[in-house]
Amino acid sequence: MLGSEVNLPIPLLPAVPLFAAMGALSTVLVNRNVSVFHDGLRPIMPSLRSGEMSRPEVAKISFSLALAFIWAFGLPYSVGFVIPLIYLLYIATDWIGVSIPADYERPWWQGGTNRIGVLASLVLGAAWGAGLALFLHYLAVGMDHLPVPLAEGTRLFTEPVVQGFFLFPVLTIAYHYGLKAGIAAFGLSTVVWFVASELDLTRPSVWAFCAALLLMVVFLVREARGRVGANDEVPAGWLEERPGDDAQPSWAVDEAEADDDESAMFAENVRRIKRNLPLIVVLAALSGAAYNSGVVAMDPFSAHLYAVHLVVPAALVMLMWAFAFIPMKFTTAVVTGTMATGTFLEPVVALLLPNPWVAAAAVAVLRVVEVFSLLMVIGWIERWPNIREVADVMRTAIFQTMEIGFLVGGALAAFAWAGEWGVAAVVAAWFFNVRAKAPVMPMSLGAIAALGVGVVVNVMAVVGLNL
Repeated sequence: MLGSEVNLPIPLLPAVPLFAAMGALSTVLVNRNVSVFHDGLRPIMPSLRSGEMSRPEVAKISFSLALAFIWAFGLPYSVGFVIPLIYLLYIATDWIGVSIPADYERPWWQGGTNRIGVLASLVLGAAWGAGLALFLHYLAVGMDHLPVPLAEGTRLFTEPVVQGFFLFPVLTIAYHYGLKAGIAAFGLSTVVWFVASELDLTRPSVWAFCAALLLMVVFLVREARGRVGANDEVPAGWLEERPGDDAQPSWAVDEAEADDDESAMFAENVRRIKRNLPLIVVLAALSGAAYNSGVVAMDPFSAHLYAVHLVVPAALVMLMWAFAFIPMKFTTAVVTGTMATGTFLEPVVALLLPNPWVAAAAVAVLRVVEVFSLLMVIGWIERWPNIREVADVMRTAIFQTMEIGFLVGGALAAFAWAGEWGVAAVVAAWFFNVRAKAPVMPMSLGAIAALGVGVVVNVMAVVGLNL
């Protein structure tokens, strides 16, 4: 059997101890500048280590990033009878960790600042994690007991496109290889979907996804070969040795020395990550158990799919997230010496395993492999840069699918709670957001607007006004 049975709202056991342990350990790792979750925070962590930026400056940046992600993305897709997103946990522990003093010139056990910092990180991180699990559980229970219950309806936020994950490779092809190629990919996946349905194959969406993904791989390989071929078109005269060729120009020597210095810096950064591997692995194991238990998810798509026990589709969604983000996460890890707290591959493995214990062990092993393959993967990316380019485009494709699909989902939830007026309110919210000076991120607008509708209809119900 793939995956574990999911109970909603998230049960206090194992959610509270898992959240507490993950919160405590992730905060310590951030405090010691070993790993951070937010991709926007990681590039400035070396400046904190070197003293170029003060801790209050970094904490201020982290807080602004945390506030935006928590209220505008993490929270709307984590309330009600759904699997909550891990953003709520790790984005906050990023801020807690960078806010607590630390001395990076000494090991964590040396000096009062370090010992107090680690202890404070453990306590505050655990308190945040446990408090978050309690809050989400009882918030869902409370939402289910409102005059107009909202807990079940929040599942509708992701309903319209939950089987539309085949669009990830389709839209990636359209963005990167052109409209005609995108239309061809959509046509192929559509035909495969219909054929799979006609043959009574399980999960037609998975077959459509595989067809589109295969086509994307074909385009990717063809593009990579084309670039290799272009490198072969160097005039033969350029390759002939001439007298004096052994004496390299000064600019070439300087460039070679710069490359050597850069390689040495990258190698040292990876060694720094490896020195902290035991704690990184323990946190990965806890995350694997949490993903498999269904108490936390990495994105709204996989959360919905896993909650209804569509395990393979959920894992495929996370595989696309991994492809889209791993080049960036691995690159920033090597450049900064600060590892990413999760690389999207963890849930791919965890969701496909039969229980949390096996998932924890497997994800721990995966994390070791990831850390030891950092330089090798970066080498591949440098050799085939089109992988990074297509990954960047896939992030756009994922976000565009979420933006449009979740807006429709918000309208469906609003209709379930408030009928036609609810749909009109979501449409109005979209227009107001376009005109706003500080707009909400588009992929969260539908959920936020629908939750606003839910608040309004319940307030009206309390005063005796019902639709």
